[in-house]
Amino acid sequence: MWVYYICMPPQITPQDHMRTMPPAPKTGAGPTVGIVIIIVLFIIGGLYFWGARLNQQDQSPLPLIPGDATSTY
Repeated sequence: MWVYYICMPPQITPQDHMRTMPPAPKTGAGPTVGIVIIIVLFIIGGLYFWGARLNQQDQSPLPLIPGDATSTY
């Protein structure tokens, strides 16, 4: 009969489980603020790289604007 006792886990009632659980910690606004900061940094970084990519695409030479006949070097 003691083999049965060793192989079977002890029976825990819901009341026993609630007595052994520590109370849930109160969470503040810290994790939320951290996530918002990370998202804002991702948006700023994306805009930065998007602007850099647009600037690389606009590397066409400037058009030649001829001066008038009186301007000489």
